[in-house]
Amino acid sequence: MRKETVEQKVYHLIKNAILNRQIAPGNQLFESAIAQKVNASRTPIRSAIMKLESEGLVNVIPNKGAFIVQPTIEEMVQAFEMRKTLEEMAIRKGFSNLAADEVKQLKQLLNEMKSAYKNRSIVPYQEKNNEFHLIIAKASGNSYLIEFMKKILSQITTYMVLYDVFNGDSNNEELDILEHEQMILYIENGEKEKVKNLLLQHLDHSLTKLQQDKLNYQSLTTLF
Repeated sequence: MRKETVEQKVYHLIKNAILNRQIAPGNQLFESAIAQKVNASRTPIRSAIMKLESEGLVNVIPNKGAFIVQPTIEEMVQAFEMRKTLEEMAIRKGFSNLAADEVKQLKQLLNEMKSAYKNRSIVPYQEKNNEFHLIIAKASGNSYLIEFMKKILSQITTYMVLYDVFNGDSNNEELDILEHEQMILYIENGEKEKVKNLLLQHLDHSLTKLQQDKLNYQSLTTLF
């Protein structure tokens, strides 16, 4: 096996395990165990872990090792505060540039979100959700805003995948879809202020659900 292939294999192996909740937040990644599993040296494994760290999925602590990210509630709150600021700026700068093509894209993404929700597939759901919000940011034409938005969306997606699973109580997920539908209607009607207010409310709902899911998940992990 070439080094690049081993790195890629380990990267996807760990990332998929994290996103599919096969490894709990806070768990340590032991290089020796991974090396034995994939029959490789530690060098490509360290490279794969560094890539996961750059994506916010893993924390590497000097002299201790690599651990699956375990965000605190305060970190989640800070992430959502930053996202609110970016989303408000995106609407302020980009709303007037949203035209029929953008609305068509938003509707298509919403349909794909509904399909992912129906299949209980949280990762594709979050990916389409991010694309939905990026359309508004891209309409601003501000490259810095777009890049910061991508970064914060990626980080929040990690939190949502780790703690906010589709778990049988569909009320929150259905509300999420309804809020996206309403956003599109407001955009079509040119109601900028209503889009902004609904978006901020939407983010508050997401954060509240995420906070509760984190508490529930932590209480479950203490059983093991």
